[in-house]
Amino acid sequence: KAMGKVDVPQEAFMAVLPFIFLHRVGIFNPGSLDMPYPVFIVMGLGIWNLLTSSFSIVSSGLQNNEDLIKRTNIPKITFAITGMANILYNSCVHCIVIFVFALILGVTPSAWAILYPFTLFAIIIFGFGLGLLFSVIGTIARDLSNMVLSFLNLVMFISPVVYKPNFNNQFLDAVIFWNPFTYLVELPRSVFVLGDWSMVKGFLLALIFAFGLVLLGLYSFYLIKDSVAHQL
Repeated sequence: KAMGKVDVPQEAFMAVLPFIFLHRVGIFNPGSLDMPYPVFIVMGLGIWNLLTSSFSIVSSGLQNNEDLIKRTNIPKITFAITGMANILYNSCVHCIVIFVFALILGVTPSAWAILYPFTLFAIIIFGFGLGLLFSVIGTIARDLSNMVLSFLNLVMFISPVVYKPNFNNQFLDAVIFWNPFTYLVELPRSVFVLGDWSMVKGFLLALIFAFGLVLLGLYSFYLIKDSVAHQL
């Protein structure tokens, strides 16, 4: 079986078309933006795609390579993370497309835009840690990873991916404030277009949380990895 799942970056950019159309015809209001909406949403969905792709590739790595796991003594974690090379490739494609797309729309990247690719690693690490946590569990409960992926797609709508949250509601504002994806999505976009680092504190806290997920995932993986072959 394939060592890793190939995720086509173009799918994330095709997904923006309905939102752009709804915005153009006045049905959808994304809020007050500091950049053209096409740039805002292409960057947002592209960043979110890196999260879901990282999670999907790592969480399904063991199931996709169950034959090799049964027949070889290759460290099992290799099968869980081997597809991450594809994520790094996708992130490079994303950065190139964003630069070209912004210039076509007349948006001049800030001087800090050179650091944009590095800010993307935070959400990739988050997806990697979450995927690692569910990779072994997924060999026992095979539908669990798909459930988590569906949940992430719902979380996207309480994150600043396709719109700028401004609810004027204490509960919803608190949800946005404590949502780590608020900072993992918004800071790279703000840095690229505006050179704005005002969310760096929340971004760093979210990054620390992401590393915590990686450590928890590694611990869980090695805790029950010996039973993986029997479960596949």
